[in-house]
Amino acid sequence: MLDRTDLLEKDTQNLHTKLLELPGSYTGPQTQMDAPYSGVAYGEASLALALCEEWVTLELGKTGTQFVLSSGLDFGEAQEFTDLSEIRGVNVKRVGLAATLGDLSFMVARGPLSTYTYAQYLAHATGHGADAVNADAALQDLAQRCRIEIPTEDNPAKKLAWTLWTRTPLLLASRDYLALTWGWQELLARIGKSMSFALTHSPLLLLSGGFEARHETGDERVAVLLGPMDAEMILAREILGTRVDEALEVPFPDGLEGYAGQMYLWFLGAWTAFYLALAYGQDPADSPVLTALLESEELEVRDDLELN
Repeated sequence: MLDRTDLLEKDTQNLHTKLLELPGSYTGPQTQMDAPYSGVAYGEASLALALCEEWVTLELGKTGTQFVLSSGLDFGEAQEFTDLSEIRGVNVKRVGLAATLGDLSFMVARGPLSTYTYAQYLAHATGHGADAVNADAALQDLAQRCRIEIPTEDNPAKKLAWTLWTRTPLLLASRDYLALTWGWQELLARIGKSMSFALTHSPLLLLSGGFEARHETGDERVAVLLGPMDAEMILAREILGTRVDEALEVPFPDGLEGYAGQMYLWFLGAWTAFYLALAYGQDPADSPVLTALLESEELEVRDDLELN
């Protein structure tokens, strides 16, 4: 069913085109900032900072560069953090959106794919432009293999979407790559209109006991193990073998690791969520509720803010 190009009629915001054009689209600053690097992030900017945690190692710095990333849904904390950092004399880089454009070092438009722009900004700003280039090359290759014209048997995103269809995904990753689990959770919800569960804490404890009372319900779930397998994930896969319908490994491609590997799997998650929405007959665009939240000037319950 996912090989029908008429399914794109559901794609009212042309997300398929945006996915195809995303690799190489970063046109922001490429200048390296002063080290050390610290950062906080809110809302849809949060994942990018987590993917770059090897380079941005502190939350609140005393010297160097302080990144404050936010596209909204921060309830005023981003501005408070900016003010605090400026008082401390740190070089603050406000990235994303703000009440006043003059407060921004670099503007990033809202959208389900904004992680790419935030992450590439951080890669360049921390002196890892080569990693950004490698990520773009990997994403470009993946985009060509995931476009709708590629049949399901040759399309990794379509195959994954079919595996997840009508099931509840349980998302796992090794401790070094935990951000991928909640990154996929956000993509599957925002784009794919589907609930999933990221098992980010004590997965062996959860998996070894969490199915025992309702063992028969495992067929409604599929485990997705993202990134490299370590000893903990190998044990998790073994436990899951008799508790869910399928345990699926989604590794980095050969030759990819670190930042580029994580960006590749994030992008695969975006494509998978896109096709999952189409499989359910849903528009992959932001839901009316999320749109209302993001467009509200003040994040408070108002009579004219429809959330149901």
